[in-house]
Amino acid sequence: MIKINPVLKKELKVRTRSWKMPITISLYLFLLCAFLGLLASQMFFGYSNYRGIRIEELKFIYIAITIFQLMLIAFIIPATTASSICGEKERRTFDLLLCTRLSSFSIVSGKLSAALSLMIILLIVSIPIFSIFFLFGVITPANVLILFAYYLITALLFGSIGIFGSAFFRKTTTSTIFTYFLVLMLVFGTGFCLIVFRMFIDRAGINNTSSILKTIYNGIAYINPMIGIGAILEDQFSEGTMRHFLIGKKVNMNYLEPLYYNMAFSFISSCILLFITSLKINPMKKFGNRGEDKKNRKRRKKKDEKIDAR
Repeated sequence: MIKINPVLKKELKVRTRSWKMPITISLYLFLLCAFLGLLASQMFFGYSNYRGIRIEELKFIYIAITIFQLMLIAFIIPATTASSICGEKERRTFDLLLCTRLSSFSIVSGKLSAALSLMIILLIVSIPIFSIFFLFGVITPANVLILFAYYLITALLFGSIGIFGSAFFRKTTTSTIFTYFLVLMLVFGTGFCLIVFRMFIDRAGINNTSSILKTIYNGIAYINPMIGIGAILEDQFSEGTMRHFLIGKKVNMNYLEPLYYNMAFSFISSCILLFITSLKINPMKKFGNRGEDKKNRKRRKKKDEKIDAR
């Protein structure tokens, strides 16, 4: 029988019985449909002497939808995880949670899994919107699976940042501000650094730039979530500027190479943040009570054997 994390089980019951989940799903679909309708209206009413649907316009709408959905993830996931630990402290239930037999990592992973489960639901309900592009042959189901897998890895990073901030601050407001600050710095702050870096390199000359500066530039580019979206779109359409955006990369490089680096950074960073968070909330139970459980079981067996012998 599969054992479900008790924290995850409790969070799922509370969220599914609350009015916040249906409102979140409805608002998420409304924003996606409204954005899609706005782009579609510009496409249809923008034609003057042409009737029909242009594939190039559909590609532009698909690219805009994928980027817009990433922005929604960057807004929703931190909001759901920034109050996961400090919310328990404000309700004065955190000490009771630590008194249970759960390890600190089980508590942290359960909180994060609850946020990711909400993200999975949002991605599933958005499939009918992406199915519109299937009808015109713009994308394939495999493209959507790769895109959704990247969304989940990115949501894992954003959620880990939210839980990390929630463990280090006692108030939800402070944790939320800290989480959004890090997420915005990761998305827009690195983008601004890349623009400034690129202007400096172009003025100095790419050939005259040292390999260390090129490595730093590419490293900053790889940690930006937009680089992953750009790599996926370039691989799907076999065209784009991603290869020219990076410095020192071959023209015939693998389209998904920046995606692999970005996903590796997101996964490793998430593991580090979760480990630090588990140490923060309760250093004595970071690895759980497995050793104590085994000792207690052995003691119980010995007592049962003595009772049976009598």
